Amino acid sequence: MNELQQVLIIFAIIVIVGLYFLQKKKFTSSSHQSDSETEATSSGTSIDATKKKADKALNDLGEPHITVSSQTQHRLHVDEEDIPENQLGLSFGEGFEPPKKEPEETVPEIAAADVKYTDGKAEPKKPKHIVIKDETMVAIDGFAADKDDLPDFGVPTEPSKVAAEIAQQKSNVEKTEPQVFALIVMGTEDFLWPKVNQTLQGVGLVSNVNQIFVKKDSMGNEIIRVANLLEPGTFPIEEPTNNDYQTPGVVLILELPTTVKAPAVMHDMIMMARKISQRLNGRLYNAERHLIKESDLQQMRDTAVAYESQALK
Repeated sequence: MNELQQVLIIFAIIVIVGLYFLQKKKFTSSSHQSDSETEATSSGTSIDATKKKADKALNDLGEPHITVSSQTQHRLHVDEEDIPENQLGLSFGEGFEPPKKEPEETVPEIAAADVKYTDGKAEPKKPKHIVIKDETMVAIDGFAADKDDLPDFGVPTEPSKVAAEIAQQKSNVEKTEPQVFALIVMGTEDFLWPKVNQTLQGVGLVSNVNQIFVKKDSMGNEIIRVANLLEPGTFPIEEPTNNDYQTPGVVLILELPTTVKAPAVMHDMIMMARKISQRLNGRLYNAERHLIKESDLQQMRDTAVAYESQALK
């Protein structure tokens, strides 16, 4: 066998094998196509069946889904009048009993004669209170009420002790006679007005419309007055730096009662007089222009205490 024959044999074998695989491939593709057509057909059939079921379900709405017998169907259309009375009276148990309606309360009719007509204005409603009396309650001996207990709505029927004491104190103060105390500050020489003005303002005094100096309480009431020893007792308030004006002294005046307790205001006047005398290099005198001693000042304090005690009696 020469080489040409061998080449031809190999070529024939290749052609045969190629034809074989080509034929097999065609067969496989045809089978797949038939399967897909079968599946498409079956799916289309199932979709049609599903649509038919859905249409049937929509058409059957409102109708019983479970088939019933003819006897049951007949009983569904029986009127209540055709049912025997003994069956209507049967009880289905507590859980199936319909709720019973309570009888409605009848509203009494109001006679036309009992209705009073006004001029269109409704009468104002007055506050009411309810008093509950329990006959079964028995009072304990010694604690029984002398009269019927009525509500007082927070309004005291009798004045309290504190209010009575305050009223008594006011009446006592009004009954006490006013007393006047005076302290004079003088020196061996006359005081210059600018020095006096500066000293009086330095101890907490202020001038008023009467051109004198006063001490006021926290509410603005005058409790101590300081006047000029010269008549008419006023100071040249409008000329605070006038060195030509001189005064022999000043007088401190206290008139009881005041808005402050008598012992306290007496203490304030004595301390103020001491400060003024020290700053002006003067001395303290009484209303008769007699030199004041420490015993005299203590007597003035005692008098103020006695005045306050007298007002409280």
